Amino acid sequence: MTKSGEVLCGFHAVETALKAPKSEVAELVHDGARRDPRLTQLLALARAKGVKLHRADRSQLDQLSGGVRHQGVIALSGRAPAQGLAELKVWLACLPEKPLVLVLDAIEDPRNFGACLRTAAAVGVDAVIFPAQTGTGLTPAALRVAAGGVHALRLFEVGNWSQVLVSLKQAGMWIVGAAEQEIADIYGFDMNQPLALVLGSEARGLRTITRKHCDVLLRIPTAQALRSLNVAVATGVVLFEARRQRETG
Repeated sequence: MTKSGEVLCGFHAVETALKAPKSEVAELVHDGARRDPRLTQLLALARAKGVKLHRADRSQLDQLSGGVRHQGVIALSGRAPAQGLAELKVWLACLPEKPLVLVLDAIEDPRNFGACLRTAAAVGVDAVIFPAQTGTGLTPAALRVAAGGVHALRLFEVGNWSQVLVSLKQAGMWIVGAAEQEIADIYGFDMNQPLALVLGSEARGLRTITRKHCDVLLRIPTAQALRSLNVAVATGVVLFEARRQRETG
């Protein structure tokens, strides 16, 4: 048993990954002392997919999960689900008609990051882009909160951030940043067009390098008593407004 590129913890995340059309699950580690129908069914699904099974005790599972609640079940994939800059450029060369991309600018809390991914999967975004050197990334905690959403998403983890944002513009996309200090709000902006929606970190918001490349900055209107929202909540508000506008034309 080797620790691979991705660690998924918990029944829901593991089952979703196994049922994905292009499942990357290579190994499944389970609590050898556990005996119940739910685990039996999951192991049968894994066997049918050709996944290697390993029995372990609780201490081994705790160590493998990095402290994330695992329910006695952990899946290991052959590779991390994110692609790099080269793959992003290939994808940008053949975009759908009106792409909707979520850009997460250095999110620090893995639970927020995972929640953003889960919402992105629910909305049906075309891709999620995030920096390789800054922020939390695809940690076990983030993957657990995403609850298998990563397997419904096209993910790009990239290093040269300025080049990424420039590439999005060159592909004909509007780069729209969310910032609480702005006057214009998300409801007055036409999101029924090629769009990259950018959300910043919990503490600092959008980084200076990111703001510089945004075509427009918009706020989510809130009561004056509380101007800022949790980044995962803000991501949900902005993405579902984009979806609403696109569905109503």
